[in-house]
Amino acid sequence: MDKLDYLILSELFKDASLTFVEIAKNIGSTPYTVRRRYEKMKKEGTIFKSIVSIDLSKVGYQGKAFLLITLAPKGSKIKAIEYLKSLKNVMVVTEIIGMYDILAIAPITDLKSIQEIVKEVKKEPYIQRVELACADDTSFPVNPNLGAILSQKSRLIAKS
Repeated sequence: MDKLDYLILSELFKDASLTFVEIAKNIGSTPYTVRRRYEKMKKEGTIFKSIVSIDLSKVGYQGKAFLLITLAPKGSKIKAIEYLKSLKNVMVVTEIIGMYDILAIAPITDLKSIQEIVKEVKKEPYIQRVELACADDTSFPVNPNLGAILSQKSRLIAKS
């Protein structure tokens, strides 16, 4: 990765829907060069895909449930993660280090939706315990400010 790659990323972090022409204009390059670099970063795995960031409250959700999961002593982490990923409304499942083994995040609409997701998670025999934390943050996948922060960091790296 070089300066130009970081400048392209900086623009994409601000708005992933920008065209190659717009990005090129913003960073002083050509659309062909931007497209070529973009495709290279995708091929190398630097860029996975472009996603839409939404406000879940606009589509009926009130917040997010964070499910802190402890596996049974001989539980299969892989099978538990596969099960969790298959559940309706679970948007994130990841292995974590610390007091818990797995973190799952699901959007919630009300108390009943929280009860339903916890009930579904507890059906998995490899899961021993589920603890819960809720937040009224409805941004997904991440806070919109993250793009601005990552854009700024990419510009700083490009300058060095």
